[in-house]
Amino acid sequence: MNRLNFFIALFFFSVAASGQTVFKINQYNILHGSTFMPVFTLYSGHSFNDQWGFSAYFYVNGTKGSSWGEGLAGPSWKPAKGLTLSLLAGFQTNEDQLFRFSPLIIYNNRQFSSFASFEVGGKRHRWDVMAFWLKDSWKVGAELIRFYQLYAAGPRVEFSFLKNQPLTVFLSGLWDWKNSKPAWMFGLYTSFSSLKK
Repeated sequence: MNRLNFFIALFFFSVAASGQTVFKINQYNILHGSTFMPVFTLYSGHSFNDQWGFSAYFYVNGTKGSSWGEGLAGPSWKPAKGLTLSLLAGFQTNEDQLFRFSPLIIYNNRQFSSFASFEVGGKRHRWDVMAFWLKDSWKVGAELIRFYQLYAAGPRVEFSFLKNQPLTVFLSGLWDWKNSKPAWMFGLYTSFSSLKK
């Protein structure tokens, strides 16, 4: 727990530090059969210059009888315009193995965006890959995910509203090919930024 507190302190330091900082708050839910999984995540990225930065990621799953959390942090690199690669490592709760590791790949331009995360450590291997076409306030695309025993893919739609502080709602309709049943993912997120223009 002391290590997790260290990463939380590191996150708040990165937010308060001078320079370019962005963070994203995300709350979503997965409905898989009779199982309801509420999830809260917090991501922070701090850029030291045009190529290098630091990222931190915190995750809490509040599923009844199977709650779990993690805190990860590590360097990020921008090898090309719109592309960010991060290598995060940290700690998790409620697992035999304390250590956790996750590379992230993020790409954004005016028409397309994509995101890929791969997490290993203990029994809870997770990965999430998304790709979108962007049009005004809409993002339309697809998602491929492994989430505990859920192995699923399907379409995903996001819609952003509010002008001063955009809020995005999203819905993924997924098919779990391992268990041959549908799953739904829905939620909302917002991002805060101190990026200099």
